[in-house]
Amino acid sequence: KDSVTNIGELFGPLITVKVAGTLEERDRMSLQVPKPFVANITSGKLCLGNTNESACIPLPISGEGLFNGVYLGKRLRIGQNINGGGARVVQIRVA
Repeated sequence: KDSVTNIGELFGPLITVKVAGTLEERDRMSLQVPKPFVANITSGKLCLGNTNESACIPLPISGEGLFNGVYLGKRLRIGQNINGGGARVVQIRVA
């Protein structure tokens, strides 16, 4: 399991949503695409800004999410939610 924090921006960097948890491949040996993953969300918060000093309020979010990795590159990840309506997600690694 890898520890991850996803950050989404609303109105640019003025308001951010930060969600933390773990991410685990269902089958590390498989090279098949789409590749199934399990995300375990442990906490979330809504923040004014995107710095360590930003004022934040906790969000009541936790639980398990399932998604397929449709494209998995070094900086870009495209996924599709399996247990939440099929939403597509595009994520770019910034650090």
